[in-house]
Amino acid sequence: MVLPIATLSLLAALTVAPVKETTQKPPSSVPTIANVLPADTPLVGLVNTKKATWATLSRFQLFQTAFTAAAQFLPPTLQLDYAKDIESWLGDQVAVVFMPKVESATASIDANFLMLAPVKDDTRLQLLLDKLKEDTPRVKVRQYKGITILELPSPQTEPSHNKLPTISLKKLKLSAAPDLVKPNWLTKNRGIAIATLPGYVVSGITAKPIEQLIDAKQSNANLAKNPQFQQTIQQSQSGQVLFTLYENLATFLPLISDISKDPNLPFPVFGIDALNLEQLNKYGSVNGFLTLQPQGLRFQVNAYHQTSKSKQGKVNLKKTETILDRMPGTTYSAFTGRNISYQWQQIAEALTTKPQLKDMLETLRSFVRSSTGLDLEKDILGWMDGEYGFFLFPTKGGLFKLVGPNFNLGIGLAVQTSDRTAAETTLKKLDEFAKSFSGGGVKVNTHTIKGQTVTSWDVGGDSSQSLLAYSWVNNNTAIVATGFGAITDLVPQPYILLPTTYNFTTATNSLPYPNHGYFYVNMGSLLSWVYGFLPSIFNDPSFQPWKQTIGSVYSISATTSTKSDREQFDILLVLAPTRK
Repeated sequence: MVLPIATLSLLAALTVAPVKETTQKPPSSVPTIANVLPADTPLVGLVNTKKATWATLSRFQLFQTAFTAAAQFLPPTLQLDYAKDIESWLGDQVAVVFMPKVESATASIDANFLMLAPVKDDTRLQLLLDKLKEDTPRVKVRQYKGITILELPSPQTEPSHNKLPTISLKKLKLSAAPDLVKPNWLTKNRGIAIATLPGYVVSGITAKPIEQLIDAKQSNANLAKNPQFQQTIQQSQSGQVLFTLYENLATFLPLISDISKDPNLPFPVFGIDALNLEQLNKYGSVNGFLTLQPQGLRFQVNAYHQTSKSKQGKVNLKKTETILDRMPGTTYSAFTGRNISYQWQQIAEALTTKPQLKDMLETLRSFVRSSTGLDLEKDILGWMDGEYGFFLFPTKGGLFKLVGPNFNLGIGLAVQTSDRTAAETTLKKLDEFAKSFSGGGVKVNTHTIKGQTVTSWDVGGDSSQSLLAYSWVNNNTAIVATGFGAITDLVPQPYILLPTTYNFTTATNSLPYPNHGYFYVNMGSLLSWVYGFLPSIFNDPSFQPWKQTIGSVYSISATTSTKSDREQFDILLVLAPTRK
């Protein structure tokens, strides 16, 4: 599976803020929150606040365990009753927003971050604001264009107070959901500003983004009229959507560039300097959704092209995937795709746009050429133009038996080609390299497994000490594995095929198809191998709660796909049901 370069870059950029959302209105309905946000808002996350939706999370053991563990770390400070103090006035969703970058100013979390929520009961909200005003030495009340703003400066600007008011570290009790606490990066050494607009309450770390929102409200161009945002909302109508994300790339990229350099940023934002702006200019907007499914939790990201591709320009994805039949049903993890040769060309082209990365690429090419005598692109990758799959699988033989008797791991590569002659030429050159590099210590032998010819690099001529083995299982498909003992589980075909297993079909059936390939992890079998290899560590009593949490994830699967108007990324966590 290959994640398009632009999508990868966007996902890296998303680490700057939590992605949140959902709306449950008819397809033609845009959230009322959008009526007060500017049309060019860079990022909006919509959080579904309906307790009935969140209560359904309790049917999965992962969240049951996580909620219990999180409750132990919540501060024993003055508490709010969520149902009484928050839920009683809060609307059906909350918006997490970054306001547009102002040209004359540098964007930052403090200056651009906002939370916006509709209010269904002003009197209930006023009770909460009155509690806030009780901290009279610190609360400042002022007017901005007729709107009242309450400000609590950060401790850094108020040295006489060495801690934040208790309201910023509340233990929130949901009537039908778990305890929650605000993240430290929003509260530590930061103040808060709150304002009420007709029908809404808005808060920021400072008053700057609130003032910007009030100014924007005077304009007639609001987010609700933005066609790209409307498109996002039309895709988020399911009542099982927990979060929805919307990004306007034209305004998001300048914003994230500034925020990544913010010295007060509590965590680094990776990948910003490596963004290929020419690639990103092909896209107009990005949206994402976190949704509950019967199997577990699904996250989807869509990157929309500025103009839709023609049918001729669409990627031709055939529904073959025969490469999956080369993997055993007990496979720990697999990564599949199509045409390594073409994908490498795309990656190499992207790397050459950055001098440092270009130098690293040239170093890699030189190393391969000097050590093996082969050209990386022409000899090794050039003939890999069909389906391929890398996979980890359990085996009692092969190279890794030299590491330890319990290291039951094999690594396999299955690859298809339209030029078998070129592939065989390369493999023979590698055979000669193995013999010369080892000074004759490695013998290249030919074996037979159930009538299938297998070539093996045997230390001292002993197949039980094999380092690598390969075989042509049909006219265009080669299998390479870590040793003769490992390839015996794959040739001529695994006893049970991966696509026939319940775990794999459950992990992939709901993902888009056809696609560019899969990333797949069978958490049960992988964890069993890890625990068996290092029992002294993982059998420690202090690790048992973590084992229960990790073990509640049955599988992780992901794929990318291409539509006429967008590139799409999906990831699915299949979760264990709550134990009775």
